[in-house]
Amino acid sequence: MERLLLLIPALPLISALLVHLLDEPLGRRVARLSIGFSLTGFVAAATVLGVALGGAEPRTLGFGLAWGSLLFDPLSALMAIVVAGISLIVHIYSQRYMAEERGYARFYVLLDVMTAALLVMVSAADLITLLIAWHLIGVLLYFLLGQDTRSPTAYRYAFWTLFTYRVGDLPLLLAAALLYGAFGTWSLPEIFAALAAQPDTKTLFELPLAEVVGGLIVVSAFARSAQFLMHTWLPYTMGGPTPVSALMHAGIVNAGGFLINRFAPVFVHTGDVLHWVFIVGLVTAVIGSVLMLTQHDIKKALGYSTMGQMGFMIMECGVGAFSLAVYHLIAHGVFKGTLFLSAGGVINEARKHDGVPKDELYTYVVERRPAPQRRPWLLMAGITLAVPGVILFLAHYLVEAEFFHKQGAVVLLFFG
Repeated sequence: MERLLLLIPALPLISALLVHLLDEPLGRRVARLSIGFSLTGFVAAATVLGVALGGAEPRTLGFGLAWGSLLFDPLSALMAIVVAGISLIVHIYSQRYMAEERGYARFYVLLDVMTAALLVMVSAADLITLLIAWHLIGVLLYFLLGQDTRSPTAYRYAFWTLFTYRVGDLPLLLAAALLYGAFGTWSLPEIFAALAAQPDTKTLFELPLAEVVGGLIVVSAFARSAQFLMHTWLPYTMGGPTPVSALMHAGIVNAGGFLINRFAPVFVHTGDVLHWVFIVGLVTAVIGSVLMLTQHDIKKALGYSTMGQMGFMIMECGVGAFSLAVYHLIAHGVFKGTLFLSAGGVINEARKHDGVPKDELYTYVVERRPAPQRRPWLLMAGITLAVPGVILFLAHYLVEAEFFHKQGAVVLLFFG
């Protein structure tokens, strides 16, 4: 199992190295090589998730150093397969979508290294490893958004994203320093255990450590997850390649929610911090959803939709429903990645065929001919309204009674 844990983030790095070295002899075929490694990584992540669901105890894989260790637990296993799965889909989609773009091999190298950084972030067992991966994700996103080296606008907006990320990284760096100063270790499991044993630990100026660290962590999470007042970078990233938008909105933006969930043992000792988290999430959800409805550009509409969904996810963290937030994170990542990739196909088709398709709507509006009397929306609307109720009704017979006493159980079933 230890070798498999190490293999998951190592495979994308090996792929990036081989793509770089074999660019000239293989040409466009390097994409197949990268896809093969991505598929292998997904299988490895699925195997690790199966072991985790089988009840395996959390364990740490270290190398005898104070940093560089990986953590195997249900959260890291679940997030690893999400990252690996989304990355695999983006790799396959990019094979043809980016075929006519400059820097084809460079794009796959950056995509592989970004995948490795995300996998290290979700499985980091110490603060130093987490900080390194957290920082690298922002830097790599800068280069991916600026893939079109001929576009000054792309680089300018990519720099604004990088600047926002760097500002948001400072509170996390300070929180890590405070935790190390209080407990003398970089290990996350050891820090959580020490804080549980001494929840009243004080920091500078006799302030409660949990409250201060929790406040700093959520500021970093807000910057990464495009929360209100720190969301200005999000609309300007739409100029990047569509596969990058899919990876960003399906995986990278979710990093803020993951960070709060990783430090959930800290937030259980805070009260006021979670109240503010809920308020910021609520404001972000409302503003993001309203702005989405006012957009005419398909990618900007999806971008503001991401902002609204991140607001809902942060709200769930604010009420302490951390497991529900993880579920929301996964569901949003899967469907938003699919939406962005579909949007890329629509945009490409619109560029090639910039006319109105002669379908039933065209004949009704332009040619004034009667359209067939169909009401598929009525059936779909009925199904949409009925399915949640059916799930809740059947759950009483299919799920054990103890499940309904767990936090967020009914909400999970309703939105499931």
